[in-house]
Amino acid sequence: MTNQPQIRRRRLLLASTAGVVAVGGMSGDLIFGFLKDRWALGTFAGAAVLVGGLSAFMYRHSADDLVASGGPGLELRRQLPHEPVLVGRDVLRDSLVERLRDVPPPTGDVLPGDPSAGQAAVTVVHGAAGTGKTALALHAAHRVKEHYPDGQLYVDLRGDADAPREAGGVLAEFLRSLGAAMPDIPRGTQDRAALFRSLTNGLRLLVVLDNAHSTEQIQPLLPVGAGCSVLVTSRRELSAGGVTRRRGVKVQLPEEDQALEVLSAYAGPERVAADPAAALEIVQFCGRLPLALRIVGGKIGVREDLTLRQMRARLEDERARLHELVYENLSLQACLSLTYRDLPETVRTAVGLLASLPVGGLTDWHVGRSLPHPGMTGGVTDELVAVGLMEAGGGDSAESGYRFHDLVRVFASEQYDTLPPEERRTAEERLVRAYRDAVVRLAAARAPELAAEAPREGAGEPDRESAGPWVARESERVQWAIARARRLDMEATGTETAEALSYFLDDLTLSSASAQWLFREGTEHRPRVVRSLRRGRALAALAEGAPDTALELLVAEDATAPDDVQAARDRMVVARAYAAKNDYPAALEHMSRAVDALRTRDDPWHVLNSLEKLGEFQRWRGSPEKAEESQREALRLALESGDTRARARLRRTLAETLGYLRRPEEAAPLLEQAVHDFKVLNDRVWEGASLYALGKIYRLLGRREQALETYDKAEDILGPLGERLWTGRVQNARIRVYAGLGRFDDAWASVRAALDLFEQLGNEMWCAHTERDVGWLQLRQDRPDQALAPLTRAIEVTGRAGDAYAEAMALHLRGVAYRELGRFREARDDLEAALAVYRGGAYEWNEAAVLHDLIRALRADGAAEEAAALEAAAVADHPAFVRMAGRDGARAVPDEE
Repeated sequence: MTNQPQIRRRRLLLASTAGVVAVGGMSGDLIFGFLKDRWALGTFAGAAVLVGGLSAFMYRHSADDLVASGGPGLELRRQLPHEPVLVGRDVLRDSLVERLRDVPPPTGDVLPGDPSAGQAAVTVVHGAAGTGKTALALHAAHRVKEHYPDGQLYVDLRGDADAPREAGGVLAEFLRSLGAAMPDIPRGTQDRAALFRSLTNGLRLLVVLDNAHSTEQIQPLLPVGAGCSVLVTSRRELSAGGVTRRRGVKVQLPEEDQALEVLSAYAGPERVAADPAAALEIVQFCGRLPLALRIVGGKIGVREDLTLRQMRARLEDERARLHELVYENLSLQACLSLTYRDLPETVRTAVGLLASLPVGGLTDWHVGRSLPHPGMTGGVTDELVAVGLMEAGGGDSAESGYRFHDLVRVFASEQYDTLPPEERRTAEERLVRAYRDAVVRLAAARAPELAAEAPREGAGEPDRESAGPWVARESERVQWAIARARRLDMEATGTETAEALSYFLDDLTLSSASAQWLFREGTEHRPRVVRSLRRGRALAALAEGAPDTALELLVAEDATAPDDVQAARDRMVVARAYAAKNDYPAALEHMSRAVDALRTRDDPWHVLNSLEKLGEFQRWRGSPEKAEESQREALRLALESGDTRARARLRRTLAETLGYLRRPEEAAPLLEQAVHDFKVLNDRVWEGASLYALGKIYRLLGRREQALETYDKAEDILGPLGERLWTGRVQNARIRVYAGLGRFDDAWASVRAALDLFEQLGNEMWCAHTERDVGWLQLRQDRPDQALAPLTRAIEVTGRAGDAYAEAMALHLRGVAYRELGRFREARDDLEAALAVYRGGAYEWNEAAVLHDLIRALRADGAAEEAAALEAAAVADHPAFVRMAGRDGARAVPDEE
């Protein structure tokens, strides 16, 4: 029998020689670094021949010795666990299998020309806890076993356990599997690693390193043979010390249909098919996390009496959900705990606090303000994303965005509740102050007197240009900060935050009841703050459709207060309240006084907003040219302010006035830009409202089909949001387009839909606008007698409100109806009344249209000479009159030539 010590010595000599071959690439680097050109080439070639020959000799004799001594069987190298169930991951699996099949032949005793060609291919499968990394890796490994005839080594590195496996111990097991006797295994980890690399250099071997903790843990376990592949699973995107030549494979959450497949695989397809609605809700409660679905499915699968609906009810309570996600040796909470415990204490506290806030996206600002020092932000977010406790959200913003998976959020929130009260208090006080400082600093751009109380702008603070959108996104958390401040005996901090929030009520939706609580005065005695809080309550009441409540809060104060800046701001709200009560003369008067007072103060934001509303009131009162002047000044101020939302809003408002002035070609690009801006701001309501206005402009341009498409887009946004008033306005706008296309059935359907919505809302003014269009439809269908009643109701409502323009439109149409009925005196009265309104403002097109109908009425009544004189004057003075020659109001579409 062959002497065993001699065999071991030969094998070790083989390992040493093969090690030289394996690092030949690195030796070549040294040779070429010291010697140049042909001297380096000759030296490298000589070394290669020497080492290669020695290696071939020793390899051949050692192989004989191994056979003679009964070397290790392949069964020692076939270590893959049983192939797991894999559902819904076909694309990922196929991609991974393709990688693992693409392996060159081993270099053996031949020195590679390219040093990188002598390295094993390393692929890291990474992702958050519970996403199914191990199942994916093992499934792929089983699919490619035949490509690695020299075996498959597997080890669970227990990277998420209390004591991850050490590389030295794993190497000893691997070396034993490759035939090394215990006496031949070196003591040191690096020596073991060198021997492992040597023995695997000429093999086709697949090494699976499951559940790795770090690059340092796996680096000694990597073979260098080109015929070897290494498959690593880890929660981190490991670089393997720079030896990976391929991008890692990130395991994301499955799509909803794939998640349903996972649940079906464990619960049983027939159970899921019997109650798909409950199954879908279970998938949503589990956040599509494969481990959670496996646990739930396993519970259902072993109990026929446990229905999907019962399991859905168990999971509905968010705070109890994690305690349900335990089955046999699987526990999502335990899985997450292993990652959570490795975080520093301050980071655990910050994560728990953020998870306890109202749900929403997170940024570097949130993370930094939850930590003792904002400078820690980058390292902390890198770590949280790396271990899967936080997901990078991306987005269009230059600032990094993050989010918690729902189950991680619930877990972290529960962990936060177990912290000592003083530790939580310190963290919460820090974040409450951060919100106070941020909102006050942003509000100072709208209320200059707050600048003295605003902190100096620091790195990473919210941008003033997007102040409105930021506060709107953060509104629930700002409210949390106000409530928490009161709980923490930080009453002044909470009140100052509330005062600053009151300057953003046009940017967010806040119920009157919420405003009563948030803007309560409490022990506050500072006059400015008290006025701001009261105005905040009034604005919320106004937004909720309670103008009388707003007036009760502000009118008494306004009547006695001097015209200082606070009184002027109150008067702005009073004017809007009167407009909501359909008292446009009072609205115009109060807003005019507010503008005059604010112009004398350094208060550009409120001048901007008061001019915007003043323009609307001027337009309604029959002075569109003044409205354009006011709104152009407001737009200039908005552009100077840098506020994206204000710019978008003013572009929309000015475009509407330009439509009234019959300049749709100027209005269209303004509205198209406004739609784009609101989309970028993710302000869906005003995006839809701007599309509605854009559709009206397309109609004025004669692009009726495009107008209908635009109205459809607006309704698709506004309808699901529950914006009934705007949806009704879209229905109203369709009426004229459909009738202009001869689609009268569709026009009447739009009438019914619009009136139904406006009546539900109790909106008398928009009912009147729709009644006016009902009268016009009756005229278009040769029923002038049926047009009188709806037109008369429209005239009464708009006249009572002081909406001169809308009243003139209805008077014009009723005048045409009287003319068609032969009631010429009444026709003349109505047409002349409408003409007087239009002549009072820059309504040249409307004036020309009424003149045509008045001339027709005079001729029909036998006043030919008066008609001829009126026509001659119109031809001389009104180019628009000439352009619409032959126009008949009984047939024409209002506002279109």
